[in-house]
Amino acid sequence: MSLTPEDQSKERLQKILARAGYGSRRACEELIVEGRVTINDQTVSVLGVRADPLRDTITVDGERLHLPQSAYWILHKREGLAFTDAEGDEAFKDLIPGETGRLFSVGRLDRGSRGLMVITNDGRVANVLTHPRYKVPKVYRIIVEYSIGTDSIKNIERALYYAFNGGKFEPLRVTERSASMSEVWLTVYAGLPASLRDIFYKYGHPLKTITRERIGVIELSDLPMGAVRKLRGDETRVLLSYVEDAEAGTSDYENEPVNPGRFTRDNETSGFKRKKVGPRTTSTGGQKRTVARVQANKRPGPGYRRDSEQPRGDRPPRRERPQGDGRPRRDRPPMGDRPPRGDRPRGERPPRGERPQRGDRPPRGDRPRGDRPPRGDRPRGDRPPRGDRPRGDRPPRGDKPQRSAPGTRPPRGPRARGPGGARKPGRQRD
Repeated sequence: MSLTPEDQSKERLQKILARAGYGSRRACEELIVEGRVTINDQTVSVLGVRADPLRDTITVDGERLHLPQSAYWILHKREGLAFTDAEGDEAFKDLIPGETGRLFSVGRLDRGSRGLMVITNDGRVANVLTHPRYKVPKVYRIIVEYSIGTDSIKNIERALYYAFNGGKFEPLRVTERSASMSEVWLTVYAGLPASLRDIFYKYGHPLKTITRERIGVIELSDLPMGAVRKLRGDETRVLLSYVEDAEAGTSDYENEPVNPGRFTRDNETSGFKRKKVGPRTTSTGGQKRTVARVQANKRPGPGYRRDSEQPRGDRPPRRERPQGDGRPRRDRPPMGDRPPRGDRPRGERPPRGERPQRGDRPPRGDRPRGDRPPRGDRPRGDRPPRGDRPRGDRPPRGDKPQRSAPGTRPPRGPRARGPGGARKPGRQRD
């Protein structure tokens, strides 16, 4: 469906709310679905509605929306800081105090990187400076170890091409080279790949520092590390003019990017993984998913009961359920009519106190053993005495040949040798 000229000047309602500081776009979509947003006194609960914040009256929970005046800051990020989605909003509020609305960052750097970051409450400018289709250059100064040669430059450019998944970047420029370090400049038109450090390390040049020096027409210049300042009026006009040209498609690459024809898949191709392809979308958007997420996040009211506490229909109470096929278990009375444990009869078993005690039993030695004779008088049958037993052909002990006396034993013969001719070790004697 094509938009009318009037609608083209409007923005989606969730984008307007996000710029006003009501949270991320997903959080603002939930506000819309919950029916908390009105446009010109008309409640809106469907996503995709457009509005003009300058002409339309937008309210959230009855409070009129006021967009803050657009402002732009630059930050010289130092190493060790990271502005992630969870930490970014709070960190920006500490850096830039005051009522600024929601703040966006252009080009987030990882903890090990330093350099220029643009912070603004204008989501349109942040999107143009970030998205690759607007061809905004980001220039990095990279310091690596050792003197980098031509072959290493070619291999690094090949690996970067596949790490960018064909993304546009200019050929590497080496401005300084010595035995201990080299200064390399890299200009990209997309985000840096996560494997940048691994690529330089793989080809023998570990990365020391990486500093972003420029984004579009904004330069880091002499801003001290860790400092933040607001752009002046003339700088803001130059930036907005540059953004308008980028949106109109009149701007082009500053220099010719690398030629993809140089990088054919062959045995010299690096083993770095490509980036995932496809549109930059999220699975959390859409009318149905937003409604489901809002319903799932609703807090239970005062009359809410868990599933385990809900009534179970016509199910009878536990005491009234029939057991098995309806017959009572055994013949014992119901649990309610059973007498207390102390009053139950115990049958013919005598009480514990009337049982014979262990002390009344006769001693073990006085117990009768029946007709068993004493151990010494027991008959042994026809078994002859030990001395009269026949020993077969075994000679008497006295007729056995005696061992030779010490010193009269004949000499040993030659010992058998092991494999390979080695003599087996004999027993050691003291």
